[in-house]
Amino acid sequence: MFCVCHLRTVLVITLFAMLSLTGVSYAKDPKEITSTDLKEVVRANKDKIVLVTFWATWCKVCQDHLPELNTLYGKYKDKNVEIIGVSLDDKPKDVQDFIQNRGIDFLVFRAKDKEEMSYVYQVKKIPIICYYKNGNLEHIEEGYTDPAHIEEDLRSCLEGAKPPSKDTRTPSK
Repeated sequence: MFCVCHLRTVLVITLFAMLSLTGVSYAKDPKEITSTDLKEVVRANKDKIVLVTFWATWCKVCQDHLPELNTLYGKYKDKNVEIIGVSLDDKPKDVQDFIQNRGIDFLVFRAKDKEEMSYVYQVKKIPIICYYKNGNLEHIEEGYTDPAHIEEDLRSCLEGAKPPSKDTRTPSK
């Protein structure tokens, strides 16, 4: 009989193994994840820059934002960058349909307890991107962020520099 700690270890090892495979589409069947498990996934990828984006299918800005992140994922996945989407939707089918219809290839989860997830990760509005380097939070961008700025943030993290501040003059969507 498995105890919860063994089950969590198996889950983290499985997720890490999935993230290690290149050229595999992860998003097609989003699994539920807890805030604790998400922390373990980020820590397990400490040799990469990890972007975690919190989003929802009903969010109009997110509907544009995720495909833009997917484009960046295609460009940077072989450069020690991992993008993980965490949906705050209630219905798994909505998430699955969205990621399939939009061709999202990066790893997507659905928050098992969205209230706890929002509290732990301080998600006040969506979309939000949390940038992690060596398992540590480096930078947060709330709301719509221009893809060029996200790419600039990625390059800064990869080069070991502090990410630039978001240009507040850029119009919001």
